[in-house]
Amino acid sequence: MVPNDEYEYIEKLVLTRIKPKEEEYSKLRKAFHIIKKHVENVLKENNVKAKVTLQGSFAHDTWLSGDNDLDVFVLFPPDWSIEDLRDKGFKILLEAARRSGRYEIRYSQHPYIRVYVGDVRTDLVPGYEVVSNKDIRTAVDRTPFHTQYVNSKLDDKMRDQVRLLKKFLKNLGIYGAEIKTKGFSGYVAELLIIKYGSFRNLLREASNWKHPVYINTLDNEEEFRKIKKILRKRYPEAVLYIPDPVDPLRNAAASVSLKSLAIFVVASRCYLRKPDLAFFFDEQTNNQETIAEALNNRCLLLIELPLKEKLPPDIVWGEIQRIGDRGAKVLANNDFNVIYWDVWTDEKEKSYILYELDYCEKNNPRLYRGPEYWAKDRVLRFLAKHIKHNAIGPWINMHGQLVSLRKRKYESAQKLLIERSWEYIVTPHFKGLIPKIHIVTRDFLEKIWSQGGISRWLARVIIRRPKWMEKCIE
Repeated sequence: MVPNDEYEYIEKLVLTRIKPKEEEYSKLRKAFHIIKKHVENVLKENNVKAKVTLQGSFAHDTWLSGDNDLDVFVLFPPDWSIEDLRDKGFKILLEAARRSGRYEIRYSQHPYIRVYVGDVRTDLVPGYEVVSNKDIRTAVDRTPFHTQYVNSKLDDKMRDQVRLLKKFLKNLGIYGAEIKTKGFSGYVAELLIIKYGSFRNLLREASNWKHPVYINTLDNEEEFRKIKKILRKRYPEAVLYIPDPVDPLRNAAASVSLKSLAIFVVASRCYLRKPDLAFFFDEQTNNQETIAEALNNRCLLLIELPLKEKLPPDIVWGEIQRIGDRGAKVLANNDFNVIYWDVWTDEKEKSYILYELDYCEKNNPRLYRGPEYWAKDRVLRFLAKHIKHNAIGPWINMHGQLVSLRKRKYESAQKLLIERSWEYIVTPHFKGLIPKIHIVTRDFLEKIWSQGGISRWLARVIIRRPKWMEKCIE
């Protein structure tokens, strides 16, 4: 049993590093007022009445030091059509963004604008001003109700507990609901602390979770039982069910993947067993030689694909994950055992898919499994095909199944991925591209090591064991 003061020592240390300082609050407030002033001026010039509101983690006061992000929602009249919102409302925000600083257009359910005031990044989002959650017309309209709910439930101590949880999730690589991460959103982190009261209480609960996990965020047990049934039908693939208190028929945790849930459960057990700063800060520094040594006797293939146009991040990540999944099936169908695969993109120029295989080259004959003896026509076809190709066999094994050994069509996984790229590069924005396929060697690492994000990602997927796992067994 770990004494409480050990946890408290670690958690206080973490909070001193992750709680924003007053000068950070001041900088973000100043950026908000600059943007708000420009939006209100453009609204006035266009004779439009709308409310400029602050949402998200800054409005909830659950943000982390260094996260210079704001969510500014401009709420337009509810009698506007969706077309008015996307056209007239967006143009108003675009003009305000031009006056505020550097900006770029982003896309979600409808377009929004990312504005940079100094080093403060603000998402400027159009939505509707509605008085009840029953009047919600877009996903954006729900957010002000989230802010009201969270601020009505959290006190200052609980806000610090949310900060601990967010930093814990970030360090595990499972913070964020976007397709890239498939993890826990900031709002889900807040709901979990509201439910369990503290970071440690949550970890005690989570250490016993087994999917599917249902968490009652509603006041009424009977209502929760009814909602559970509806959510199961509406989100059949979900592993974690957290009814949104603002909109109970929505699963706030629908984005959480099985992998993210599993990482959280195991890390929760490990932290409770051995609290350490490694659960919050990735201090692991693997030098190039350590990474290179980890390549010994392994087969790692890296597919490189160019990005031909600027796309929303969720589109890019979604498409390369689909390509990765299809590529893994092509490899498996040709008798290459895929041990692991992962994807990464800089979201601007290039995307990468990495596969670890049992072997990059296979020169031995391939085992082909045919039909069972009683499948008359299929047996004859199998015999004809394999005898024609001068196979070893066919023969009938002890299970009554026809089998054969035959020369492989593809002895090289690299050649397979090049020649059959049409079979897995099938998504709209990558279809038809010719991939570059690299075998990850010491020489390749040498060339790529200076390229920032890709080298950091490669280091992580080659080593693959996070520091916190080592702490778990010390």
